[in-house]
Amino acid sequence: MKIEVVSYNIQYGVGQDGRYDLDRTMEAIKDKDIVCLQEVTTNWRVCNRDDQPEILTTGLNRFTAYAAAYEVDGSHRNSDGSISNSRRSFGNMVLSRWPIIYSRAHSLPRPRTDIPPEFHPSVDFPRTALEAVIDIEGTALRVISVHLSQLPGAQRDAQIDVLKTLAMSLPEEAALWEDDPWISVWSEDRPAPRIPKSTLLIGDFNFEPEDPGLARMIAPTGGRSAGLIDGWADAGLRQSDARTTVENDGRLSRVDYMFMTPDMAGSVHSARVDQSTKSSDHFPIYFLIEI
Repeated sequence: MKIEVVSYNIQYGVGQDGRYDLDRTMEAIKDKDIVCLQEVTTNWRVCNRDDQPEILTTGLNRFTAYAAAYEVDGSHRNSDGSISNSRRSFGNMVLSRWPIIYSRAHSLPRPRTDIPPEFHPSVDFPRTALEAVIDIEGTALRVISVHLSQLPGAQRDAQIDVLKTLAMSLPEEAALWEDDPWISVWSEDRPAPRIPKSTLLIGDFNFEPEDPGLARMIAPTGGRSAGLIDGWADAGLRQSDARTTVENDGRLSRVDYMFMTPDMAGSVHSARVDQSTKSSDHFPIYFLIEI
């Protein structure tokens, strides 16, 4: 069975013209099977204080999961003294044509890192990886929507190492819950969903092909003989064939990828980038894969 998987850093719906328009974002990803998004927000002033996960879920009519990398208070006290609670958040999202069996957010580490004095911006904010397992007509596929730090060095390296562990080791950990009457109220007497081996890590990794981050990402780890596979290379394409974002100086670069666990080698039929879409500083990147 062939499915189309998309990665898109939507830059909270603000396009290359500086205009906020979430409808343009949805146009680029409508009718796709699985979509991993980054920079999805709630209650931001620049985004009309929209609840973007809700708008995307309703507008695209998909099963969805959302995880904030961080959230801060957006509440206020009304004139009558009552409190209106709201949270301003920034995070990742997964949208799927098929049910998402379970999802969970993994906060990525943020060790201090030394960067060159000319590197800008020299600060960053928390990042997350959103893990979702999707039931594709009886086949379970795990996808992880990723947004790594823009800071090179120790911070991004630490995040890469965590991602590799999530991809390669999570299927070996304990089940989400056990069939135990003491916790039946929490599991609603349902069996724990299994964590499949087949995994896609897809999103904005914030490193270019010549950066050491790419080599670190695909290097074997934990004594294994095989590492993660770059989906673009699996499609038989050259690294230089992909330009996925517009940098501040106007040049095009590649920072968006899809990596796969070794069992999925040879599953990518085609890959492409749509540079005609101007609804973000990134372009959506599409992969047709066999599962």
